Amino acid sequence: MKRHFLSKRETKEYKGLLDSFGILVESKTLEIEENDHVLIYDGSTPILVKYQDKWLPTLKIMKSKDFPRVVIDQGAYIGIKNGANLYSAGIKNIFGTLRKGSTCILEDMTGRQVGSATVESEEADIQSKKKGSYLRVYELYG
Repeated sequence: MKRHFLSKRETKEYKGLLDSFGILVESKTLEIEENDHVLIYDGSTPILVKYQDKWLPTLKIMKSKDFPRVVIDQGAYIGIKNGANLYSAGIKNIFGTLRKGSTCILEDMTGRQVGSATVESEEADIQSKKKGSYLRVYELYG
């Protein structure tokens, strides 16, 4: 399906959602694209992706804002490429504050931003335990 513009009411609703993530969009109109993934665009920039019936910010928009970043090792990257969640053992460093229910940027050991994830546990649990799934990947590049 092709992209189409959202109504003024829908645009206002999505801007409110973006505001809850701390993202301000200056554009007066937004577009939606519904294919195998549903995306909201601000011009040519994808800003929201629908994942499991929930709207989440895209990596592209998070890169332009001050979102927390999680550095993962190569083994974790291979695992998430095959559909696994991210486990504590694969997390090498955290920049910023992670809160349960928030989103974060995933980086590999070279600093390349490879995806986005939702935080499933509190940061203290992620750092103190070495087993269990803590981040659910919803967008992956590379």
